[in-house]
Amino acid sequence: MVVFYRKRFEKVTANFSFLYVPLVLIKIMVCFINCLILKDDFYKMLNSLCWFLFVEHRHDLSDNLKDMYHRLTTITFLFRTLVEGCLYKGIFFFLIAALYFPCQGTWAVTMQGKIYKTTSKKHSARKWIKNGNAQYKRGRYEHAVKAYNNSIARYPGYFEAWDGLGNALYCLGNYDMAVKAYERALSINPNANSTLVNKGIALYKQGKFEEALALYDKVLASEPGFAAAWYNKGVDLIALFRYDNAMYAFDKAMEINPKEDLAWHGKGYVLILLGRYDEALKFFSKAVEVNPQRAWAWNNMGITLNRLGMYDDAIKAFDKAIEINPKSARAWHNKANSFYNLGKYDESMKFYNKAVELDPLLYAGAKK
Repeated sequence: MVVFYRKRFEKVTANFSFLYVPLVLIKIMVCFINCLILKDDFYKMLNSLCWFLFVEHRHDLSDNLKDMYHRLTTITFLFRTLVEGCLYKGIFFFLIAALYFPCQGTWAVTMQGKIYKTTSKKHSARKWIKNGNAQYKRGRYEHAVKAYNNSIARYPGYFEAWDGLGNALYCLGNYDMAVKAYERALSINPNANSTLVNKGIALYKQGKFEEALALYDKVLASEPGFAAAWYNKGVDLIALFRYDNAMYAFDKAMEINPKEDLAWHGKGYVLILLGRYDEALKFFSKAVEVNPQRAWAWNNMGITLNRLGMYDDAIKAFDKAIEINPKSARAWHNKANSFYNLGKYDESMKFYNKAVELDPLLYAGAKK
């Protein structure tokens, strides 16, 4: 098709040299359009025509026309190069913008969705922590464990959830899982000294006395005024038969907080182990004065009075322990011992039977 139109134009323009200048302008426009737009047959036809006129018959052009041609060709080339460069850059930046802004919008929407979901999960987790704390205070430890687990399932990054879970598991006697929960809590907040002490108590319950002692020493190194750490260290030292060190730990706890009855009781217990009953009685008396609601403190005070031969006072102490905790088989057993020492065997037998009723394994060697 291009050849056909070219031959036709050759015939028409053979004797029309005056058309050269307008055709030069047509050449310029065709070249420009030919480079920037689609190169269909029509443009190819015009291009062939101009090529024929200027190449095949360039000997007919005057020097001025040749010079004009070269000037226009040069200008056309420069203009075309400039336009092409700008056009390519424009197309490039347009493509970048077309990709960038939708991606930015998508990213923003995605991030907003993630933030909303995370915030919602955190809010829900906080509610479960509050529920777990309420259940724990009521002594409903199994329900507390479920609540803390629900919180952790929604957002595992809250220290309070792991710490509360450890406390609830400890109260259920699940010391191994309690230790693991405390470890997760400490991975979030390594400087939580209360949690370190609680982990030490759980380790103590597992019989890991040295590990527990190391934790107490770590806490006291950073916070020497932590009375609870001194008290629990004293208890741990008793298990390690280091009685003098245990009494020192209890003294430190009493020095920091004289109103803490546990420290008074702890030192009294060490003195019983050392056979120093008169001194032990003073500390037990102080312990029940500070907190008269601890049944086992009254029980240990009764044991001390019984060892001192003060059986009637011992029975009163055991009665107080039973009043606070009627299910204490130990208190009933110790009361029976005091009646036995008074020669009241029938009454003592009645109390021994009560102790066995509450704890059938009390005399089977299962419990000390």
